[in-house]
Amino acid sequence: MTSRGLGLLLSVILWSEPHVLKAPQLPPSPPVREEGWIPITVLVGNVDEDPDLEYLVVLRAAPRDANAEEGVRLRFFDFDPESRTWTPTEITNESQESESRLFPPETTVTLEDITHDGRAEIIIRSRKPAESPGQAQGLVILTKQGRYLRQLFVSWEGAPELRDLDGDRIMEIVLHAEYVGPLSPEEAVLYPAQVFAYEEGVFRRAPLLRYAAHLAEMAKAARAAYEAFKRQWDSPPGTEHDPRKLFRSIAHVLLLHRASEDTEGMRTYYLAERSWLRAQLPPAYLQALDDLITPQASLRR
Repeated sequence: MTSRGLGLLLSVILWSEPHVLKAPQLPPSPPVREEGWIPITVLVGNVDEDPDLEYLVVLRAAPRDANAEEGVRLRFFDFDPESRTWTPTEITNESQESESRLFPPETTVTLEDITHDGRAEIIIRSRKPAESPGQAQGLVILTKQGRYLRQLFVSWEGAPELRDLDGDRIMEIVLHAEYVGPLSPEEAVLYPAQVFAYEEGVFRRAPLLRYAAHLAEMAKAARAAYEAFKRQWDSPPGTEHDPRKLFRSIAHVLLLHRASEDTEGMRTYYLAERSWLRAQLPPAYLQALDDLITPQASLRR
């Protein structure tokens, strides 16, 4: 090989060397398994300021342990890049109605960026046996600030729900009230009663009327559902009719109008439907609807 050719080869080698791409060194997975417990869900996401991912593991007791409590455990793993070890944190159920530190068996956990800040929050939704739908669901939201997890919001009543009510991609929390009327508690109709908005790093209670446009859309959807139910009701004879379902459907429409303080719209819509409803519903149900549109009527929550 000529000296000129050797010089060209060396130039290629020296130029290429700094551009060799090396695969990033990923941390090892945390020890998610534990004796007597079975991991049923493993979530991975970034819940803090550092670039390392965190793990959240949902575990249930092994079937062979007949004396184990019913429920699930939640374990959070945070990676320390200096020591290259995982630090586990046990997330416990702090419900005042439960003596167990386990979450109910029907608990779902997700990692969601509900505050739209680029980091995920830990969202825990629990279901438990209850006499009414408003008491059957719980919501816990955790965030990580510094080294520790912090409770951002918790409610074990009001059927809490995450919704973006104003289109800003930041979730609001809606708590519901229950209207029972002539129904049994387990058939209560839920309607929005309180809203909590994320402001300056915390969820604060916000005026319900701030979201009047969203409530109006909910009332419109409820009317469409009621009118579809009404068309089914008027189908050929022989169709089974349940007055409780009809009552719940129209009551939901009226309650949404009432939540947005649209009393005029509520009265107008109901009075247009009253003659048809009088022929379908028992007198006690019709009287309850008459009371519902009365301005001074108080609702049982």
